Amino acid sequence: MSPVLFLFAALAQTPTPPDDAADAPSAASVESEADDEEDAGWTGSVGLGASFFTGNSRAFTLTGDALAEYDSPVWALTVEADGAYGNAAAEDAEEREVTAKTLGGWARGDYRFTPLVSAYTFLGAQADHPASLELRTEAELGVGLTFLERHEASNELLLRTYIGGSYARDRRFQYFPTRQNLPDVNLWSPAVGVAFRYDINERVHLREDALLLPDVFGDARVLLDSTTKLSVHLTDRFALTTFFEVQHDSAPAAGKVRTDTSLSLGGELTL
Repeated sequence: MSPVLFLFAALAQTPTPPDDAADAPSAASVESEADDEEDAGWTGSVGLGASFFTGNSRAFTLTGDALAEYDSPVWALTVEADGAYGNAAAEDAEEREVTAKTLGGWARGDYRFTPLVSAYTFLGAQADHPASLELRTEAELGVGLTFLERHEASNELLLRTYIGGSYARDRRFQYFPTRQNLPDVNLWSPAVGVAFRYDINERVHLREDALLLPDVFGDARVLLDSTTKLSVHLTDRFALTTFFEVQHDSAPAAGKVRTDTSLSLGGELTL
C-alpha cells in the first residue's frame, strides 16, 4: 500500500475522548439507530482533486468522482462516475501533451436472497484516450457471497466476493501521436471480484474494490482493476481522500503499456 495511505491513517488515530453522558445511550436513541439501519435509503458523495505545476514544466491534472448508493435488507444499488483530465508541456514548448483524458460510468444492482447469497447485474461504459480506448461497454451477471458484514453507526465491516460472467467490447482508436482507427476487441470471460469495507475508527474509512476478468474463450487476455480508497473525515460531511488505482490489460492496444497506476489526493463531500 502507498505510504500516503499510511500517513492518512496515522493522522487520525488519536481517539476522541468519550463524553460520559453519552456512554449509556437512551432506549430512544438505540431504537432510532436501529430504524436508521433498517431503512438506510440513498446516500451519496462527490469528490474533486487537482494538481498544478509551473516552472521547468507546465502541467495540471483534474480528477472528479461521484457516487450514489441505496441500501436495504433486500436491495443494494450503486451508481458511480469518475473522470480525469490533464496535460503537460516543457517550459519552452508551445504544444501541450495530453496526459490524462478519461471518463466512465457504472451501475450495479444486488438482490439478496439471504444474508449470505445475492445475485447482481452490472453495466458500465468507459473511455480512456491515452490508452487508445474510444469506448468500452461492459455487462456482467453473477452471484455474490458475503463472508463478513457489520453495519453500525460509524462502524462498518464488509467482505464480499463475486463470481459471474462478463462481456466487454473495446472500440479502439489511436489519438496520439497520429489519429487512426484500430481493430475492435471483444472479451467474454468469467468474472471474479472482491469488495472490502473497513472503518478503522469513526473518522478513517478504508475501501477496496478489485475485479479480475480472464478471457478463456478467445485470445489469451486478462483484465485486472483495483481501487484502494482511504478517507479521513474532518467533519461529518467533508473528508480528505486518497485513491490508488491499478489497471492491467495483458493485451492492450498497439504501443501501449500493460499496466497503468495512479495515486490521487482530493476532497470528498457527503450528500
